[in-house]
Amino acid sequence: MWREIAVVLSLLLVLTSISSKPLISYYSYDRSVKLNPEIIFFKEGANYKAYKVYYDSINGVRVPALLMLPKKGNPPYPCVVFLHGYGGRKEDALNIAEIAGAEGYAVFSIDAVYHGERKVPGKEMYSPNVTESISAVIQTVVDLRRGIDFLKTLSYIDGSRIGYLGGSMGGILGSIFIGVEHRIKAAVIIVGGGNMTLMIMTSIHPSVVKIREYMKQHNLTIDELKDVLQIIDPLNFINNTNIPIQFHLGRHDKIVPYEAGLQLYEKANQPKFLYVYDSGHDVPLDIVAIRVLDFFDKYLKEETWLISREQFRIIISMLIVLIMCSAIVAMVFYTYRLTKSGRAL
Repeated sequence: MWREIAVVLSLLLVLTSISSKPLISYYSYDRSVKLNPEIIFFKEGANYKAYKVYYDSINGVRVPALLMLPKKGNPPYPCVVFLHGYGGRKEDALNIAEIAGAEGYAVFSIDAVYHGERKVPGKEMYSPNVTESISAVIQTVVDLRRGIDFLKTLSYIDGSRIGYLGGSMGGILGSIFIGVEHRIKAAVIIVGGGNMTLMIMTSIHPSVVKIREYMKQHNLTIDELKDVLQIIDPLNFINNTNIPIQFHLGRHDKIVPYEAGLQLYEKANQPKFLYVYDSGHDVPLDIVAIRVLDFFDKYLKEETWLISREQFRIIISMLIVLIMCSAIVAMVFYTYRLTKSGRAL
């Protein structure tokens, strides 16, 4: 009983707060506060050098991050800010840095709250404790904004060419981030979504299932949560920006439901680009990677190529098909000639 009362009081407190201030203000902070950054060499890959970074954010938080500088190209480098998915960590960006580094991009990645170095036993980003979940989302988004503050202090990073890349949870939180942070030039959202109530009611992700079970046990309805969730619903932020955004969705996705991703895409402003795959949550990353690089080349580097990577891939695929077809035809013709010669004998 007391737990139910605490939940209701918590929801009422958040609702009171929502009614008194604009949603975007939850993600504001004092940019003049010192970062006190620390940069430590971490490791080297074939196409990058990685450094661990720590800097100060709001609420006395010290944010752990990775900065990966490309071995190709000359500074200042264009930079892609990356946020991992649920249960991931900043080191997930190392594989991205191998691909992006070969193209001259720097990559910057942080641990979201309750992930990586910030993991706390028993705590999750999305949990039945609504106020705690909202605080975690806000903290992570502001931590990303402080990351931009940090990147802007570096002479070897081009502060006018910073992009964003996020998948799953990184796509959801990233859609809020690019709506409140106007120093991002272009963004890619992979299997992200909007409409938090829809996602809570339909997602099969284990953390969301726990929320539904908790709601059932404590007689909470989705309508009671709907207003509270406005603070962290990407649909309320994605249209605050006019930057180019590339979306990638899985038509059969049940983790971040396809409908939630489609609603997010529809709410975004132009220019926007949508790719839908005949897949679930795991979209074909080989194809996605080509499209992402073409996108960032155009909108971050502002480079135009006679043939894009994707067009080149299509041409090569067509050539392979033609060669295979030609080989089959030649084999059939050769077999026919042998058969005809055998009959003649």
